[in-house]
Amino acid sequence: MGTGQTLLTVGAIMLLGAVILSTNRSLINNSTILLNTNIGLEEVSLATSIMEEATGKAFDENTDTNTVTSTSQLTPPASLGQENGDTTDLNDFDDFNGLPGGNGRIEVDTLSTGIYYVKTKVYYVSGSNPDVISNIATWHKRLDIWVWNKDVPDTVKMHTVFSYWYF
Repeated sequence: MGTGQTLLTVGAIMLLGAVILSTNRSLINNSTILLNTNIGLEEVSLATSIMEEATGKAFDENTDTNTVTSTSQLTPPASLGQENGDTTDLNDFDDFNGLPGGNGRIEVDTLSTGIYYVKTKVYYVSGSNPDVISNIATWHKRLDIWVWNKDVPDTVKMHTVFSYWYF
């Protein structure tokens, strides 16, 4: 084998090595993107599940079985949360304020993509602008939900507003 053939063989091996490295790098990047997307979807799914469960409950402890005609009959803003410390009976919307768990958050283990942390907060908000937190009881409550996974730096934050109507 001559010098030309040796140089051609070495060049072909270098080219093949570069293609293999590029392909491996691409596969690793795609796997990372796929995992992060899966984690993001699970975070959104967890937040949506909590929102759906909360909005399926009564607006307030006092509206669970009775009709309320004045905001003074609603739970005071400082008392939003589980009544009597009962963490198993989430029977109204504001019971989702600070779901029980260590450090004001709950842990959800999905087994497939690890442990997710969920934090919730319920506020009374202004009827004209749900971004304005009210220090007095109103006919509108907002639920903020934060969901994150320790392996991904992004946090999903979702919120919903739940209103009480009487006729």
